[in-house]
Amino acid sequence: MKLLHPFLYLFVLAGSLFILAVSFGEILWGASVGSGPHWSERMFDGICHRIPDRTYSSGNLLMAVNTRCFGVFAGMAAGFILMPLLKKFTVGNRWPILLLLAAVAVQITDYAGNMFELWENTNHSRAVLGSLLGLSVPLSVSELFYQRKTIE
Repeated sequence: MKLLHPFLYLFVLAGSLFILAVSFGEILWGASVGSGPHWSERMFDGICHRIPDRTYSSGNLLMAVNTRCFGVFAGMAAGFILMPLLKKFTVGNRWPILLLLAAVAVQITDYAGNMFELWENTNHSRAVLGSLLGLSVPLSVSELFYQRKTIE
């Protein structure tokens, strides 16, 4: 299968890696200077709530996003990295869309179960489930990047 839009693929891959790197916040980029939020946290304003007890930290340094968002960003980066290796299994198949729907359903179930106090999710469970959702997105759109072989 031929990559239809190599520049677009590289742009999206670089963008997902950039977002992942920025999501590490103070842990990777150092503590905030002065008052106010860290520059990396400002990038995610309106996207991620960053509740401190739902955010990975190292010492007093916090990530710029909560664990579920971090999982989504890590999964998306991994999905775009793996896309060329998995194209034979994803392009033209329905399972990536079914995986995406299942990942969304799992997110909703996990959120609802925690909200109704049926269970208590953890930072690690949020990150893992976020990764599943993030990974399923690039796999479900891989057909946009690759041309199927046609029989002539």
